[in-house]
Amino acid sequence: MLTLRGVSKLFAPNVGLHPLDLDVPAGDRLVLLGPSGSGKSTLLRLIAGLDDPDTGEIFLDGKLVNRVPPHERGVAFVPQRAGLYPHLTVQENLAVGRRTPVPTADPFGISHLLDRFPHQLSGGEKQRVALARVVTRQAGVWLFDEPFAALDPVFRSEIRHDLHLILGNSLHTILLVTHDPIDALALGRRVGVLGDGRIQQLGTAEELADRPNNRFVAFSVGQLSLIDGRVCGGDPSAAKFVSEDGSVDVTIPPALARRVATQPTPNLTLGIRPEDVHLRPPEEDSPNGANFRGWLVISAEPVGSGWLLTTARGRCRVRVGWSSDAPPRVGTPVNWFSPVDRCLWFDHTGRRIEA
Repeated sequence: MLTLRGVSKLFAPNVGLHPLDLDVPAGDRLVLLGPSGSGKSTLLRLIAGLDDPDTGEIFLDGKLVNRVPPHERGVAFVPQRAGLYPHLTVQENLAVGRRTPVPTADPFGISHLLDRFPHQLSGGEKQRVALARVVTRQAGVWLFDEPFAALDPVFRSEIRHDLHLILGNSLHTILLVTHDPIDALALGRRVGVLGDGRIQQLGTAEELADRPNNRFVAFSVGQLSLIDGRVCGGDPSAAKFVSEDGSVDVTIPPALARRVATQPTPNLTLGIRPEDVHLRPPEEDSPNGANFRGWLVISAEPVGSGWLLTTARGRCRVRVGWSSDAPPRVGTPVNWFSPVDRCLWFDHTGRRIEA
């Protein structure tokens, strides 16, 4: 079990990791998702003993380890780069730090590389060796710092798949950090969102997607489209959200209108997921959702078996999930619709409001 209490590490007044508490039960697999500078790598380095915290205590299996050197903590650490010893072969790299022989199992398919030196390996092969070095060690806690960041998309997908299979059968306590929501959702039993040096929310992937605490969490977990606007109309039963440029309007639930009325400003932000945007027949507005009239398709990216479209009107952008084989052509104006019960709402501070 991994436990942090009030752990912090600041490099400037608002740069680094602010005091945080974290519990990762034995055998859990937690992925922390956050942008560059959010404190992800700093957190792992503190746990591994490579840096000292400014404040707080770190416990491994109930033992305080703040003053325990890294090699005695029972922690295996994979940095962003493979970190292999250039003068050692793959076999010798795998044996570093081990008191027992290297297992003969080959979870990452590197048996044919054992006699090679790091300079003879591709980027994907180096990362496979680095991951194999961790998963074959007798360490109670595994730490992974952006393990796929240096890989191209093909290698990234392959190694993510391999690691997912291995972690799924592991009883180790695992903490992985990444900036990629695909990595987080694919590998984590639980997912935490780290922003501004603080854990913004912690839960399952489904909980974070359906009930994000704030717009930062919602944007981090999915490709959420955010549209700023305000509530118009004094009567809560007929109140509407209207975007700043007037291109989007939504009749909002009365309960939401009453909550906004208690705020110091009627400003509101609408959040919409790509999978919740649908094609709408021309000249047919829906009273039960967000209507997007005449939005231009400005890009279409293949994603899995479908497409991710980006549509625009004025300064606003909305991403649309498209499962058909033939998406609208770029430059085509299209009318869209999103059901009101699938809309997310955020107040002027960025906090989510229940509709």
